[in-house]
Amino acid sequence: MKHVEGLRALAAYVVFVNHAYAQVWNPGRAQAPPRLLSPFAYSLVAGHLSVTVFIVISGFCLTIPVVAGADRLRGGAGDFFKRRARRILPPYYGAVALSLLLIRTIIGTATGTLWDVPIRVSTASLVSHLLLLQDLFGTGAINYVFWSIAVEWQIYFLFPTLVWSWRRYGPTATVLCALALGYAARLALAGTRVERACPHYLGLFALGMLAAYLARSPSPGYARARARWPWAWGALAGVAATCALTGAWGWQTARARSYVLDLAMGASAMCVLVLTTRSSGLLTRLLSWRPLVFIGTFSYSVYLIHAPLLQVIWQYVLWPWRLGSVSMFAALMGPGALVVLAASYAFFRVFEEPFLRKSSVRAAGAIEVVQAQPPTT
Repeated sequence: MKHVEGLRALAAYVVFVNHAYAQVWNPGRAQAPPRLLSPFAYSLVAGHLSVTVFIVISGFCLTIPVVAGADRLRGGAGDFFKRRARRILPPYYGAVALSLLLIRTIIGTATGTLWDVPIRVSTASLVSHLLLLQDLFGTGAINYVFWSIAVEWQIYFLFPTLVWSWRRYGPTATVLCALALGYAARLALAGTRVERACPHYLGLFALGMLAAYLARSPSPGYARARARWPWAWGALAGVAATCALTGAWGWQTARARSYVLDLAMGASAMCVLVLTTRSSGLLTRLLSWRPLVFIGTFSYSVYLIHAPLLQVIWQYVLWPWRLGSVSMFAALMGPGALVVLAASYAFFRVFEEPFLRKSSVRAAGAIEVVQAQPPTT
């Protein structure tokens, strides 16, 4: 599904812009960006919202085979966990090893940038990362993007229960329950470690599951919704609500209230996935643009290793040249981005692609079934 890969690539790019901005203008610094570039401060909000989009996409992609398999997990829960481990863990542990190696050798001293947090490696943070509990313990250490990998990994363990609930109680009850439980935990446990784990992402993951059914299920109810609902307007409304609230609050307050924005952005991502899967319109063609699709295939690797690479480029190339902040940011967005993409692709070929090939062979039958079912409009 090329448009999904394109959407992944765009989300990864927004995360990169977020961290490139924070690399140059760390929110903790007194220095502020020029007025012309001050709107980029909102990338600090957009970066988090891109993780929201990744969560919705994950729910969507994992549910497509469930739709094709008559609402059941192919091979059962045990086989599902094995497939997820094969897909997620080798690149993740490779990125952990790479980050630790770089911290140990060339980027392990404080420089006043965003990378000052990851270098605080302790035994507890190392153990938490090995067990994928870094959203609760040692958050930010080793690599500040790893927290979301733990969140998604933990949601996987609830996926079989969500599938069972979908079959037993239906989509409305399952999605509403996931949203209610997730947001209740987020609000009730605000200020605790659990807040950092973003428990409300469970409901957004369920929205991704709903998108898969709306886009692919042959059920008459889903087919009617697929054909009649104004998905494009729904996507625009979600983005508009996110922008309006962020503009009204300012980026600092918006970051603190990101869980509110997550719901609007999650609903928008759901609408985009339904819209682009059910039709071959302009948005689908744009997201299916070949360069975007190519980057989308290794966007997981980009996400995993771009943070330490940004620090290496800044510390050993840009800072020694004594470039101004604007020139540094431009360099990171231009040549720096190309270097990060090249390194991420090399990382993908070593740590990700071999396991993707094995998964592709095992999943070939399921993919053929899905592709043989064109969306009904």
